[in-house]
Amino acid sequence: MAQFAPDLTLQNGPQYLKDNITIAYVCKAPSKADNLATIITKSFASVAVAGADVTITDSGDNLLLTVNGKTGLDPSATATAGEDIAVVYCSATEVLGCIDATDRILTNEEGDTIDIPAGQVTINNWS
Repeated sequence: MAQFAPDLTLQNGPQYLKDNITIAYVCKAPSKADNLATIITKSFASVAVAGADVTITDSGDNLLLTVNGKTGLDPSATATAGEDIAVVYCSATEVLGCIDATDRILTNEEGDTIDIPAGQVTINNWS
């Protein structure tokens, strides 16, 4: 299961992601150690994402960061049972964060599309 935020996103907070996000990549087996070039090579679908697609709201004493879902992405590869699939949010120059996706078999037949559900991350208050 891949779910991470790079140090720069953690240090600058959710507004940094909102201000810099430009694209979401659907990838196989992304890692926190991966740079943008590696994420692109692991990607089999992508879609433009803008700051307007990101909301930061109060959730009790915490914050909830939500990235809108996207539909109708055309995959360029297949995925087999057991391959780890995740959505990696990036700017034009860096990886901003990764949210695990439901792993599934993708056959990449003519007309196949995939949907990215809304991504949500809770940022907990200090305790």
